[in-house]
Amino acid sequence: MHSILKSTCTTFRTYVTILQKPRILLGLGNLSDNPGATKQRKRVGRGPASGHGKTCGRGQKGQKARGGNGKPRRGFEGGQTSISVAFPKRGFHNRNEKTYAPLNLDRLQHWINTGRIDPSQTITMKHLLDTRCVHGVKDGVKLLADGSHYFKTPITIEVARASQTAIKAIEKAGGKITCRYYNRLALRATIKPEKFWKIPKFAAPVKAKDIEWYSNYKNRGYLSKKLTGLPVTQANAQMAARAI
Repeated sequence: MHSILKSTCTTFRTYVTILQKPRILLGLGNLSDNPGATKQRKRVGRGPASGHGKTCGRGQKGQKARGGNGKPRRGFEGGQTSISVAFPKRGFHNRNEKTYAPLNLDRLQHWINTGRIDPSQTITMKHLLDTRCVHGVKDGVKLLADGSHYFKTPITIEVARASQTAIKAIEKAGGKITCRYYNRLALRATIKPEKFWKIPKFAAPVKAKDIEWYSNYKNRGYLSKKLTGLPVTQANAQMAARAI
């Protein structure tokens, strides 16, 4: 009963507020925020009467009285030689290094057994990434042979690299594997084709080391003579890559 009366009173007050005219005429000259809605700006350096003049509330000298936020820069050690300067740099970053996402055969077999990957169609790196079988595909996927004794399913798979043991295990199970070269554009078009209005043609390898690796049938390279029927040259490699 009390809640019903309270609801009725609230509705009545709202209705009365709409009907009643304001006591003061509203205009641009008397519009303001509610009390406490805004905070007054602290104005410093305008004389001693304000309480924030001269030193602006920072006090006399010292690190906190100087310009900036009063804190030393990152890595500052009070004036002594910092550790980043005292010790020399070690190693280097190889610009030509390729980082492949590893995929072992036992994990691939588990994904097939649980129905996440369909073995009847060609398995590409897009299928592996979409089903979360691999993570962080930077330069491609490399197939490795850990747990090869569990692998029994014949599949057709295309990856960037594969170990010799993994190739043997795939073919022993009656499957087929092809190692294909992917530059950054080709890899993006493979993994995220929805980003492209038209899928671009995949570029052929340019470096002699890459041409040699992908032209070797032992690596099941897609440019090998057994797969293309052409002698291994740079021109033929580019022509075969465009055809494939």
